[in-house]
Amino acid sequence: MVIVILAILSAFALPKFAQLSSSAKAATINSIAGSMRSTISIIRSKAFVQGLTIASSNPDAGQSAYIVETEAGRSEVDWRNLCPESEAELADALDMMDHIDFTDNGDLTGVTNNQYTLIGYDQNGTVNPTTECYVRYDSFGDPECTVTVNTDGC
Repeated sequence: MVIVILAILSAFALPKFAQLSSSAKAATINSIAGSMRSTISIIRSKAFVQGLTIASSNPDAGQSAYIVETEAGRSEVDWRNLCPESEAELADALDMMDHIDFTDNGDLTGVTNNQYTLIGYDQNGTVNPTTECYVRYDSFGDPECTVTVNTDGC
């Protein structure tokens, strides 16, 4: 009798636990996206306060003028939109993962290049999503940088 009761309970409980895991992953991805959006707002605001303006073409050597100082450190911003670059080329500038204080932790991994930051579950180490549970930041968006969230596969 006890075994039958436990079997019935587990038939109802296991799907609930699986759904909790999926919900937790989706909440984590959405939280990271919110942190990215906050970072973008802070950096862009500081860029405008410093007098930086959007340029119509790459300033090449003048790109060192596109540095924003915040309490967190130095950030290189893109000349197209004044958004923080995903991965800055200049020596001590922070990248998006530094700003949101992200480090890989098992299944949740991140990868970045100069344009994109991708953080997601079970990714393959490239900035092109391989699953449907990720957040992707595009710092080169024109006229705006973008944060794309996909939690369908969480």
